[in-house]
Amino acid sequence: ILQTKFSIKISKMKQKIVIKLCMDGNDQRSRTKAFKIAVSQPGVESAAMQGSKNYELQVLGEQIDAVILTNSLRKKLGQAQLVSVGPVDDADNKNTNSDTRSEASATVPQSPAYSYPVYAVPQYPVYEVRDSNLECCSIM
Repeated sequence: ILQTKFSIKISKMKQKIVIKLCMDGNDQRSRTKAFKIAVSQPGVESAAMQGSKNYELQVLGEQIDAVILTNSLRKKLGQAQLVSVGPVDDADNKNTNSDTRSEASATVPQSPAYSYPVYAVPQYPVYEVRDSNLECCSIM
């Protein structure tokens, strides 16, 4: 059991994090990027693709910060959604250790929706200026 500076006790147990990624089924570069980002995080022991179309990244390890991992994947790959965080089951651990490769699918997922950034319009103060001498002729 570790104790942080905030006096929160964190037990050293293995975690399983599942993150849904939006990428092309045949894009090997995106998969490689996802794996590199995942295994570069501290505490990560293994990473694998899972799911019916292999769009879910499963990460196993101890004391992994799921939010930092998800934000790193969003920054490099576009869209990433944190699906679940929980303890590792023994059955899942045996399945990830076996070398099974799935065939890449040829279907293209729906591209993520991007929106334009919204900028606020600056509010300028309005001042009313009056002439102090109203009896003068404005032409002279």
